[in-house]
Amino acid sequence: MSPGLVASLRKKNSTPGSLLHSSPSHRLSLAAMRVASRVVVLVRDAAGYGAALADALRPSPGLTRVSSPFDLPLDKYGLNGEKASGELVSFSDSSGSPQVSFFVLPDYRPPVAACAMNEILALISSEAPSIQPVLIVPFITRPSGCFHGMVNATKTGQLTTLHAAEIGASNEFTHLLVDGTIKPRPSLQIRSEPIQCLLEIVRVLKIPTVLLVTSGGQHQGKSSSDSDLEVLQCVGDHVAKHINLEFSKETVIETGVEKSASIQEPWRELYL
Repeated sequence: MSPGLVASLRKKNSTPGSLLHSSPSHRLSLAAMRVASRVVVLVRDAAGYGAALADALRPSPGLTRVSSPFDLPLDKYGLNGEKASGELVSFSDSSGSPQVSFFVLPDYRPPVAACAMNEILALISSEAPSIQPVLIVPFITRPSGCFHGMVNATKTGQLTTLHAAEIGASNEFTHLLVDGTIKPRPSLQIRSEPIQCLLEIVRVLKIPTVLLVTSGGQHQGKSSSDSDLEVLQCVGDHVAKHINLEFSKETVIETGVEKSASIQEPWRELYL
């Protein structure tokens, strides 16, 4: 997303200097959708990793999981009839207070992507005004030249390496999230329009954010399903241990990873 588009989004909001201002009607319509200060953002990518990871992260004892769809109108951006739609998954304690929130989002395309991510960040910030939220953004990329050198074999033969970067602002929690990971190369390309837009906005607003990246796809000597499980477990275990959730290997095995036709038949990408 270009700097000009970020500036344009700022002008679209009615509060000067605030990229995240959201109209009161949005907050009222989503009053029941309480958002925790720890937020995981997942995109339903064509490879199926985002949806699979959302399903496999389960509540630990003492927490309950509730999922709700949402729609945020984008009329104020001139996108009449368009909405930022998605699923809000809340992990709440016995008192009903959300401890962790997931936003599971479709793979938005321009121009909806930037506007949708702006509205979602507005919701996150407005729901937790007294505590600065921390965003966790896992991204499992397909193996390609843009990810060259970011998958390394270990002594145990595991081929998945987790990379992490602090974006926006940093704090003690973001330091913990990146501890033990490898910093991605500057040449890394994130081929996801919603995540690109999100990262541009949090940089401007200095919202503490951690990008977690690893490479999916079939590894040598392993079946596709085994490789998918390995990469999901690498990311899932890391996320779960920092936000008091559990990664369910069994869920991945039972449900599998549903891939779109463009992934099952790579030649289709030439025509997208």
